[in-house]
Amino acid sequence: MPREKKQVHMLSKKSNVIYENWKVYSRHHKLMFRCNEKKAQWYLKRELATPLEDESKAIKLTFQAKGDGHKEGDYMIEDRSNVCVACGSTEQLTMHHVVPEMYRHWMPLVIKSKSSRDLLLLCKHCHDEYEQKAIKLKKECVNRFDIPLEGKGWIYLPEHKKAKKAASALIRSSDKIPKERQEVLKKIVSDFWNEYYHDNKEEDWNAILQICGSLVDHYKGPDYIEHGQSAIEQLTAKCVITEEKETWPDLEAFIKEWRQHFLDHLKPTHLSSSWNVDSDIYSH
Repeated sequence: MPREKKQVHMLSKKSNVIYENWKVYSRHHKLMFRCNEKKAQWYLKRELATPLEDESKAIKLTFQAKGDGHKEGDYMIEDRSNVCVACGSTEQLTMHHVVPEMYRHWMPLVIKSKSSRDLLLLCKHCHDEYEQKAIKLKKECVNRFDIPLEGKGWIYLPEHKKAKKAASALIRSSDKIPKERQEVLKKIVSDFWNEYYHDNKEEDWNAILQICGSLVDHYKGPDYIEHGQSAIEQLTAKCVITEEKETWPDLEAFIKEWRQHFLDHLKPTHLSSSWNVDSDIYSH
């Protein structure tokens, strides 16, 4: 089955300063949330906020915000340290999604907009160590939601795959392949080329090998659905409406499951006690 390779993007800031801990106050001087300097300057340049003279790295909004911001004592308004929450390292830090992005991407906006709560700093070592445990839980989700991690609905081209494999072998290590086997592989490529590329006048054998070695042998069909998309559709099938607000009990449990999994397997020693499994999930 095809697997789409996803890179882990490590933050490249040489100083490893991810959290800049700017405070944003309401007009009534309530601490609403934290942000970085770029966001603070965005407010200041548009005269949507003014700097506080008696406090560094703090601004006060000049307009009445729609919401009240985070509750007093909430994790989201704390000063955060630029260290790995697991081991305390300050090197090679990356933002880790406690709930994998493959699921978070498909969640309702009222949950996605709260995603920064589940973005935590890890060093490369701890991130790689935990990802091995996270993969096991994702594989459990394959059976739970009845869909492979690579999704459903792929269209396969077996003849393209066969020719691609033969061409790649000839390109990569023809000098190590016995003559008889080379002839078999060459015939596979030639037969494919003559059948599918008969209008192509290319005569250079090396060029033909390069083209066949780069063939697409599968693609997403019209009914393709991603693993995360299918999982979230199933988790949001049951919707509860209270005071005109939608909630999804099964999805809540799934998010808490990932939070608990993170705590159980990584046992972070530098994570704020204000961050917990039962923290807010919705933005309403």
